[in-house]
Amino acid sequence: MAEGWTAGAQRRAWLSAALLSVALLVVPLLFWLLLPRPAPVMPARQEPAPARLAPPQPEHTAREVEAEPPAPPPPPRETTAARAGPVRGAVVDPEGRPGAGATVRCTDEPSLSAVADAEGRFELPPEADGCTAVATHPPFGDTSPARVAAGRDNILHLIAGGSIAGEVVDQSGRPVEEYLLAIESFLPSGSGAHGSVNGRARKVSDPSGAFQLNDLEPGRYVLTVSAPGRPPTRSAPVDVEAGVAARRLRIVLPQGATLRGRIVDAESRAPVVEAQVELDSATSSGANAISLALTDSNGDYELQGVPASGPFSVRVRHDQYVSKIVPGLDARGAGSARADIELRLLGDGGSREELTGIGAMLAVSSSGVTIADVIEGGPAALAGLAQGDVIVRIDGEPATDLPLADCIQRLRGPAGTRVSVGVDRGGRVLEVTMRRDVVVR
Repeated sequence: MAEGWTAGAQRRAWLSAALLSVALLVVPLLFWLLLPRPAPVMPARQEPAPARLAPPQPEHTAREVEAEPPAPPPPPRETTAARAGPVRGAVVDPEGRPGAGATVRCTDEPSLSAVADAEGRFELPPEADGCTAVATHPPFGDTSPARVAAGRDNILHLIAGGSIAGEVVDQSGRPVEEYLLAIESFLPSGSGAHGSVNGRARKVSDPSGAFQLNDLEPGRYVLTVSAPGRPPTRSAPVDVEAGVAARRLRIVLPQGATLRGRIVDAESRAPVVEAQVELDSATSSGANAISLALTDSNGDYELQGVPASGPFSVRVRHDQYVSKIVPGLDARGAGSARADIELRLLGDGGSREELTGIGAMLAVSSSGVTIADVIEGGPAALAGLAQGDVIVRIDGEPATDLPLADCIQRLRGPAGTRVSVGVDRGGRVLEVTMRRDVVVR
């Protein structure tokens, strides 16, 4: 009986445990089903953010993404007068001093230019913002091209000029201690012509015959020297660079010849007393140390120091007579030559000068030796030559590198002789042949 009670007690214990387990599972389920469910919570509405530039992204390698063609560069920034102010700055010389009077211009737009004031300051219009500018101020070298911009102080530095050092000797190599020295011709380099620098003769006195020219503008130079008894003589061309001393130059100054003759009245054949006889157009620089000669009571003269070879001209003057230029004289290497000359009396309101040649006035320009004017009725005018023609050939020989004085002497000559001249007119070369004649003016 005791065993029956024990077995019944165990069954009741297992049944109680099973009911308790079911209750633990069913009660939470009933609780979840009977409670009201909360309404879903909606996220707050987001306003679109203002547009922003994407942050820089790391570069991708070829393994990660397919290569894309590079994006085109952005167009250059346009500058307008409304967005930029004037372009201001200063020009200074190699010593840091103001480059007063320097010209500043944009190389890509030359019309945009300005001139520096007394303090070296310049002001370009707003359109010059971002241009490449260069300043020029002879005798200094041009500044290096520099990009200038509005809103900053643009400083342009001029380059120191060049120099020529040399010596003057006679035909035996001995120094000529005293002489006149000048620049005969100059062809500028760099940004263009800055005007002629010839005609500045200076007296040099040095026991060794040495000279030095400083602060020279870059370009090609030809020098002229002359001394008493020694006619004007030109050097070989010398190229000068900014800030650089040219190689030492040696100029041989030969002894001249003597020109003798008599000056008489063309009608009466009477001697003309105290007429002046001098070299004419032997140089365009003023470096002529040959003193003029005066006729004596017999009309005789003696001019010492004329060229010993090659054509030259003399000019004869007297207050009562028409001045006369006598061309085509040549001592031909001898120590002397002779020229007897006739003068015509001045008339009332008539001509005052007589010469033999083509009847053209010559001048030096940036293009070369140019016809500045022609005399009405003269050979040049009759042949069709005109003001502005650039002489490029004389008698078939190139003339583009000839100094002014050489061109003049080659175009002059005895009346009746012929000369051919090639001129450049607007890029077209014209060849004309003329007969030299006596021209009065």
